[in-house]
Amino acid sequence: MAEPPDPRAQSPEGGTPLAGVDPVYLKDPVLDATVRMVVELAAQLWVERERRIVLEKALEAGGALAAGAIERFAPDAALAESLKAERNRFIEDVFKELRRIPVTVDPQ
Repeated sequence: MAEPPDPRAQSPEGGTPLAGVDPVYLKDPVLDATVRMVVELAAQLWVERERRIVLEKALEAGGALAAGAIERFAPDAALAESLKAERNRFIEDVFKELRRIPVTVDPQ
């Protein structure tokens, strides 16, 4: 019986990953953690974007959504306010770890 492939051995598209399982980019652990955060956010953003594109195409193909309907959509005031609040919560969640880093002043 063949062993299942190691999911870390290749990217979802079938290519070789650019880095190992636990890559180190920089010597400074805070900067390295920041790089890891940005890389993870970029990966998660792509997953969400790809799923949205597929969902839009499936809805268009099924006739539930007209092509370009999302681009033409204008939220009412209540939805616009709700989206703004969600965006602010998202930004807070993403950057909260950076706010925990102690700030020191260089005495030059």
